[in-house]
Amino acid sequence: MKNINFIMVASGIFALAGCVSDNSPTPENMARNTAQTAPADLQLACASASATKFGGDSATVLPVSSAAVDGGRYQIILDSKGQRSTCLIDSTGAVLSVEKV
Repeated sequence: MKNINFIMVASGIFALAGCVSDNSPTPENMARNTAQTAPADLQLACASASATKFGGDSATVLPVSSAAVDGGRYQIILDSKGQRSTCLIDSTGAVLSVEKV
């Protein structure tokens, strides 16, 4: 009887082990990684441009999000003490526009 119980427990463990698979997507295929974010130096350039245009302290302007847009440009959303702005910058670091949201 002990052998039968052992066999039943062992077969149950092996059956459950067969149900586990590692089909998780690779990082480049995850939904949160589908958008290309702006490089850090471009985010900082936008933060500086926003502080200059709106008269704030550049240390309080923080990038909230960024995404690549057409033509090698990036849109960066910035926050400064609850005030949001958006910055459009190209891949060379030329700030194309800074506007309040």
